[in-house]
Amino acid sequence: MKPKTFFLLLFSAFSLSMFAQINMKAEEANLLKTLLKLRSNDQEMDLEKVSIQFENTLKTILSKEESWHYKFPELRKYIDIKQSKDKKIRTFSWDSRMGGSWHTLNTFIQHETENGLHVFSLQNKKVLDNEELHANEAYRDAVIIDIHTFHNGYLLEGFGTHGSGHHHKVLTYYELVNEKLIRKEIFENNQSIYVFLIPRKYDFDLEVNVETKTITHSEFVMDNDIGFYMPTEKQVILTFDGKKFNKTIKNKKP
Repeated sequence: MKPKTFFLLLFSAFSLSMFAQINMKAEEANLLKTLLKLRSNDQEMDLEKVSIQFENTLKTILSKEESWHYKFPELRKYIDIKQSKDKKIRTFSWDSRMGGSWHTLNTFIQHETENGLHVFSLQNKKVLDNEELHANEAYRDAVIIDIHTFHNGYLLEGFGTHGSGHHHKVLTYYELVNEKLIRKEIFENNQSIYVFLIPRKYDFDLEVNVETKTITHSEFVMDNDIGFYMPTEKQVILTFDGKKFNKTIKNKKP
């Protein structure tokens, strides 16, 4: 290849890259306007309509190839964006704040496939509305705070709150199967989500150790007299055996 041809190709590639970045900045700016409108105290605004607009626009943007390498420097100041260590998946989490103390937490998961980008919601509205499903499913409305590279996939750690004086952490595990991220039922009772629910006055002590493949946290049990989960003097240990987590409860060391 002649030097002139090489530099022309290099310049073209650079120009396309710059154009994509400029285009993404413009899309990010428009998206941010919608988010800031959603976060405003405009009493006449249709919160649900603006919330749906933001969600749909974000999904459309994340489905575009040029978004994969874009870091969203301005948007990440207002929402939580996490990326796995191998840079194969990203999560975008936000609070729609639907008025008063009502929080609506949402998360999109983005990953790359041979046929382009795939974007889906951690919160499947149809699943959450199905009362026949396990109660743990109701806690999927969470903000992802960490992505642990675990076993053959990714263990997502999230945080949320349903009010009533409690907040919760959730863990859910995904593996890439035929270019799709599939949620696996690796917790007790064939559940695909693990919930750690405690009163807000207590801090979380949940720890994920990817080397020993264990999850630990203090035990809390429901006190029916006061309607709150209260701590015991025991520790919960989840140990992964290669297929699922096995739960044991031990007394805490003095």
